Amino acid sequence: MPWLAHTTSSRAVLCGAAVISVALAGAALAQIHPDAKTGKQIAEKLCVGCHIVGASAAGASVPADVPSFERIASKPGQTAESIAGAIVIPHPPMPQINLTREEIGDIAAYILTLKK
Repeated sequence: MPWLAHTTSSRAVLCGAAVISVALAGAALAQIHPDAKTGKQIAEKLCVGCHIVGASAAGASVPADVPSFERIASKPGQTAESIAGAIVIPHPPMPQINLTREEIGDIAAYILTLKK
């Protein structure tokens, strides 16, 4: 029964390919999952010149018309996507900042942790 051996080996190859596909998909998802801790670190380096980045910043001096991250997070209906959009397509006076998709996702995730 040579056809049985061929069928069995074909099944093994298909099962192996399925396992590899699931593993690769899992690795890809792990790489794009936003990390609020990393987002906080990035924000503390790049955003503190204009925004109050932390949950509380006693004595912080920032432009009056620039919202704190807490205020941004607490805006009704706020989502990570809308925050990311404001970073990708900034509005005056926000400067254009070159960030990766992962960094933008991380910052958005961090901002949402400040929602009241």
